[in-house]
Amino acid sequence: MRVELPFSLVFAVSLLLAPLGAAHAQRGVTPAQIRTLLTSSDVGEIRNGIEAVGVVGTGPAVEPLVARIRAGLSPELLDLALDTLLVASRPEAGPVLIELTSHRRAAVRLKAVQALVASHARGAEGCLTTALNDGDPGVRSAAALGLGQLNARGAVETLFLALERGVLEASTAIGQLAAPADIPRLRSYVGRLPFDAMTPAFSEILARRDVPERAKLDLIAQLAEVATAEVKTYLQEFVASLPATDHSAVRRAAEDATLRIVN
Repeated sequence: MRVELPFSLVFAVSLLLAPLGAAHAQRGVTPAQIRTLLTSSDVGEIRNGIEAVGVVGTGPAVEPLVARIRAGLSPELLDLALDTLLVASRPEAGPVLIELTSHRRAAVRLKAVQALVASHARGAEGCLTTALNDGDPGVRSAAALGLGQLNARGAVETLFLALERGVLEASTAIGQLAAPADIPRLRSYVGRLPFDAMTPAFSEILARRDVPERAKLDLIAQLAEVATAEVKTYLQEFVASLPATDHSAVRRAAEDATLRIVN
């Protein structure tokens, strides 16, 4: 006699075997089966359903999880669901992630912001711009970094304002997004903010191919005027990061600046 095992048990075993054959595990689970698990009242089956979404990772698999989040999940399962949506990185999750950026728990808001960035969902830029004013510093930082990752060039002015309010991670995004005309404004923070908070922005500017050489030389010249030990170390590390075949004016300017700084 053939014994039919419960799907939840079969799926749990497939998760254990996933590293050995993830493709087989994906073919063995359907969105309909995921929906059945996620609409269950059994915590174990709900957990299996959430984990199944991470294995399958398609839009039809994500949709039942979105519905389950809106229907309600315990804090532990909600955290797992958000981790799963981060891994899945599907734009279909965008609307519920945007809703969760207003959740009462900061940990949920943080995970929602991170998953929203990964999903590249419609409306993400506006939501992250709002999250720059979140009451939790971790959420504000994630929103700032996320705007850079999303190439949200329209958010540069808001990022400058966030930087002035102490969201130091905004400097990285500004370095990624700023137009050449914005770079003098970025340079004006030298000496006003901790130097190590500004170096990610400087590194982004110096690495970008769309930034004119003149703007990079002006940045190095201003750093050379500060002439501190940390500036010297930063410029030395920048030079060391360049390929040996780089003979640009930017490299020469950085090398000359390190020689002039005596600290």
